[in-house]
Amino acid sequence: MASGRNRYCPVARTLDIVGDRWSMLILRDLILEGPRKFSDLEQSLAGISPNTLSSRLKVLEEHGILERRFYDQHPPRAEYVVTARGRELRPILKTLRDWGEQYTRP
Repeated sequence: MASGRNRYCPVARTLDIVGDRWSMLILRDLILEGPRKFSDLEQSLAGISPNTLSSRLKVLEEHGILERRFYDQHPPRAEYVVTARGRELRPILKTLRDWGEQYTRP
């Protein structure tokens, strides 16, 4: 978490939540594809470990950016969906995509 002078900086506080590579890619998938199961995210995010995915999902859920929605009780099965707060990050993802299209190569 942001500490010292950075705790007063909204950019630093935001990056503490969504600033790592996997969090933004999780959001990308959920915003573009809609609700996804853990296994769906694991498949689409090549190279992410299950522990890392679980950790990132937990942080995003704790901050109200996504929520886990249960669709079956026995056994319990869940999918992840972006909240209204999470959807507010859509313009940031678009800006990152636009910048990447202009300045990076596949």
